[in-house]
Amino acid sequence: MRENNFLDLENRKLFFENWLRLLSFVNDKYDIIEGFNHPTDPVGLNLDDVFKIREKLWDDVSIIDEYLQSEKLDSESFEIVSSWKKFIHKTFVIIRQLKKHCIFLDDDEDIVYGVKGISNPIGEHIPRYPFICEVFLIPFKDKIVYDTFVNAPYMNVSIVGNMKKGVNDKYIQIKKEKGITTRLE
Repeated sequence: MRENNFLDLENRKLFFENWLRLLSFVNDKYDIIEGFNHPTDPVGLNLDDVFKIREKLWDDVSIIDEYLQSEKLDSESFEIVSSWKKFIHKTFVIIRQLKKHCIFLDDDEDIVYGVKGISNPIGEHIPRYPFICEVFLIPFKDKIVYDTFVNAPYMNVSIVGNMKKGVNDKYIQIKKEKGITTRLE
């Protein structure tokens, strides 16, 4: 079976079921968005509202432990949500979209991450490569995904010429020496 560069339907549903329940818990606790109403599907959600709730979650990740203690979750959901405490929040350089994942370069740590999209390939949202962005990478089962938002504070910055060659050379070197990291342990 061919591996996609985004989650299959079953895993996508599982991701959003857990993600939206956690966000609803955060919203209920901090009363961030009136009328958030515990959504079960991301379609039609106000992204600004979701972003505000998500920011509060990452401001104090200990709320995940509160959520895990107060909610009755099956073992799979418990493991998934618990693993999100191992998030990585950084500025990355997105190098390219491959068949299995999108390539994120952590230039500071010399790590290349293979990141899956959730509902579609991440590359569909990237205007050019290499692309600088700020993102929260989170584990999902045996994969790396992101928390549904790619922040692009450097949207108008283009990496060209020798800089572009340097970034691509670094990616190739790290890939050769360390491989592509596809799991957050």
